[in-house]
Amino acid sequence: MLKNEFNNNASSIKEAINNDRLVVFAGAGVSKDSGIPLWNELQEGIRERLNEETSEVDPLKIAQLLYNEKGEKEYNDILKKLLFEKQDSPNQLHEILFELNPQHIITTNYDHHFESIINDHGLPFSIVSKDEDLPYASQKKLLIKYHGDFENHNIVLKENDYLEFSKNHTLKEVFVKSLFSNKVILFVGYSVSDPNLKLLIREIQYLLKKHHQRAYMLTSKEEVNATEIRYFESLGINIVIADKDLVKSQEKKNSKLSEIGLKAYKTLLHIRDFKVYDYRSADAGIKPNNSKIIDELYNSLARFHYIRVLPQKNLAGLYPIYKNAKQEPGYLVLDTSLKVFNEDLYQLISEYKGKDDDNFSDDEKEKLNYSLSRIAMSGIHTIGHAGNIDSMGSYPIKDEMDFHKKINYSSCDCIDCTLNDYDYSTALNKIFKYNIDDKTSLWDDLIYFYGLYRTKDFYNCFLALRNIIVKANRLKKMEVSFLAKYNLKQLKWLIRNDFLNDRINWKDIQDIEKQIDKIDLDEELDKAKYFVDEDLYSFLKEVRDGVYIQRLCNEIDEIFVKVPKTVESIEKGGSHSSNVFGNLYNSVSLLKEFLEGNFLLGNGFSPIQYTLNKSINSFVLGYYLKNFAGIKKHSFLGFGLAHITEFDTFLFKLIVENSNHKELVQILAKNKIKNIQIGKKSSGQITSKINNFLKSSYKIPKYFGKEPVEDRTLTSTIVQNRSLREHMIEKINGILIVMSYFDLNEHALKTIYSNLNHYINFVGIGDENYSYLTRFYKRKFEFIDETELVKTLDLFDGQSIINDAYMSILDALRKKNKNFTRDIPIDNYDLNKHSPGFSTIFKILPPEKKKDFKKILKTKLVEEMDGQMFYISISNKVLATQEIKTHYKKLISKKLELNMGDSDVDDSFVLFRIKQFFDLVNKGLIDTKGIDVKSISEERFRFLLNPERFSQQNFRTDWLKYFNWDSYCERYAKLEYIILALERSLESEFDEKLSRVYFKMKKWIK
Repeated sequence: MLKNEFNNNASSIKEAINNDRLVVFAGAGVSKDSGIPLWNELQEGIRERLNEETSEVDPLKIAQLLYNEKGEKEYNDILKKLLFEKQDSPNQLHEILFELNPQHIITTNYDHHFESIINDHGLPFSIVSKDEDLPYASQKKLLIKYHGDFENHNIVLKENDYLEFSKNHTLKEVFVKSLFSNKVILFVGYSVSDPNLKLLIREIQYLLKKHHQRAYMLTSKEEVNATEIRYFESLGINIVIADKDLVKSQEKKNSKLSEIGLKAYKTLLHIRDFKVYDYRSADAGIKPNNSKIIDELYNSLARFHYIRVLPQKNLAGLYPIYKNAKQEPGYLVLDTSLKVFNEDLYQLISEYKGKDDDNFSDDEKEKLNYSLSRIAMSGIHTIGHAGNIDSMGSYPIKDEMDFHKKINYSSCDCIDCTLNDYDYSTALNKIFKYNIDDKTSLWDDLIYFYGLYRTKDFYNCFLALRNIIVKANRLKKMEVSFLAKYNLKQLKWLIRNDFLNDRINWKDIQDIEKQIDKIDLDEELDKAKYFVDEDLYSFLKEVRDGVYIQRLCNEIDEIFVKVPKTVESIEKGGSHSSNVFGNLYNSVSLLKEFLEGNFLLGNGFSPIQYTLNKSINSFVLGYYLKNFAGIKKHSFLGFGLAHITEFDTFLFKLIVENSNHKELVQILAKNKIKNIQIGKKSSGQITSKINNFLKSSYKIPKYFGKEPVEDRTLTSTIVQNRSLREHMIEKINGILIVMSYFDLNEHALKTIYSNLNHYINFVGIGDENYSYLTRFYKRKFEFIDETELVKTLDLFDGQSIINDAYMSILDALRKKNKNFTRDIPIDNYDLNKHSPGFSTIFKILPPEKKKDFKKILKTKLVEEMDGQMFYISISNKVLATQEIKTHYKKLISKKLELNMGDSDVDDSFVLFRIKQFFDLVNKGLIDTKGIDVKSISEERFRFLLNPERFSQQNFRTDWLKYFNWDSYCERYAKLEYIILALERSLESEFDEKLSRVYFKMKKWIK
């Protein structure tokens, strides 16, 4: 942007807009293209309607002569006709003046075009046509009809009107003149020869001497003589000559505005979109050296020091990144690539080699490292240099570079990074020792507050935010103050958790909520506007409106809808070229980084959480697709064109922190996913994070012994804070899923499991964790040493726990060592609650305990008559005496007599118990003696009792869909009538379930 007088003036006017100090004076020229005559045209019209010719040149006297001749009514009728005879609708100049966001618009026009726009667009302006309107104005912004209007019979035009103006329009006059003392005035639609303008300015100058603000007057005249310019400068007015180069030839043909109106409009548009920071940072036409470019980039990004992650569109629009750009910022980011037109900037970054580059000073390298890391944090992976325009009118990238290798990522042990490493004990220690005061930095204060939020200490989080607001206000860091207040609004719905934790009383909760309810984010944003530049203000608006977050959620939702179609297409042998999962990864990472990188409390909101959860399910489906033939095996960051080849640390964190664990396990099981591959770099990071999390429960004494002891920092905090306890339980679930389904190596799993034992010992796990722990044992038990599994049993025994997880450990130990025995405290075992596992208990018990267990089991079986327990007992040969079998047959005989479909019969329950019984019959573990065939209610049950002698005419192949276990299929395979009936049925109409039964039977068909 050229440094010249025009842009200097535009810069000052735009700064006034940004600071809400602009007042627009709108003259007749604004309404000219809406059919309203200019001042001199109106004067000539009046002169022509006088009864006699006059040599008078004073326009005020000419109007007075007309009034004296015609009287008030005819005078007004003539003026209305002259003014409004050719009146059209409001034009673009009326609209653009509102887009400048002036504090007030003062017009000397009599038309109602400004009012029309206010009403049509619902703008917050009160209309002041007469003095009486001023005290009753309901809006802060005013449209002041300085010369009145016809409706209020108070137009100011003739000589007497001007002479009596102060008496008839006292409030309006005083108010308008007061604006000149501290507002920036922009005159639009006035001529440099306008007598009204000169008269007003002279009066202002007389009242305020030299203490009024400099004003600006826009003129479309291409040349204004130096004398006029100096004259207006002496009055405190800078003449802004509309830049003719702003108007393109094509626009002249298509515009409804006159050439003069179009020049004024384009100039106002230029002022509206003027980037003050960019202009003042510009190089004044001198080719900048590296040091200058580095300073420009660093200073621009340092404005956002307390904001680590910017929306990519905002980033692309910053100076000097946007310098020389020929496209809008939104077109400069494609996925993770940033396109720049600034050749000097691109060349500098391209040549920079990183921290060891001797061509740059230490200060320059530090600034470059800061700048590049901030660009990277906003999700940019590569920077491309724009080439020449192509036939499609776009600017393709001609050169591109990955700049991440140039960044020196130094290690950090702050609270935020410690929690990112899942080291909760260390993080909590840091939090407990921290206290916000005058000596702490605002940056560290923000990290402390967010650490409290992440460890679910919501009350102290509230207190920290209040302190941050006070400190930020004192430091004039109003962007931080605004974001802290934004976070307080989000915290309102979380603070009640501390009441449920008995940490604060209900009265305190109500007081806190009242304080939060007083915060008006619109007012706070308006307040921040006076302290931050337009780029920062634009970002704060993004946060308040939630537009960026919603856009990312929408992008994720759109991709989520596409994923099933992609899966279906590839499953059927089709192909898919779009990088749907790569795009999903980018959007999800941007959403999480925007919230977490900027310390924004957004993760607790169900729409965001739901969106993140959906994305995880989609990533799993993407991994499922990698095994299909025909998919190109191209990979970038673990992503193929239409699949995922491996998971990384980010996806691990997404699973642990944001997944619906029950849904996730269902999807993994449904798609038969077993060992998810992990990227080489991520494998060590994931293992480290899991171990850090589990090791937070204990510490190794420095002086006395090496056995782990409880780390009270974490354990005592969990006892006091139920929200943190629930948070840890959820994280354990996610970690157990990763342990079960990720391809962690044997050494890593052994180390993790050893630490898990310590965690169970010192912290314990919740009831919600056991199902995920059970799943781990079933999938990965072979990687865990027998001694560690026994330790877990010891821990469970110490807590009197015998559950499914306990049974799974016993199964695992039995598979590892078939001679494994253990004296299990059977008094803790509830046969009703864990009946499926008693056979495992029995096998593990030493011989002397087995006798005691059989007695307990027999009593239970006879008393409860539980079909499930009978089945397990006999099938596993725990207790299979004739007496037990007789009891079992009596139970089943009663069920065989039931009529399926009766309202008081649970069909599915009864059918399953019958299915179990005949499974034992087929295996030869029980006979059917004593079961009366005549008492059996249904044909299918008679078939099961004796399929060999069953009437072939009464046989129905549909029965085989349910009674389809291996023992059944082996028995069916020996009966030719069943085979033939099944073949005929499949030939007539294919049925998938019957097809599976048929192929099972084929294993035994000779």
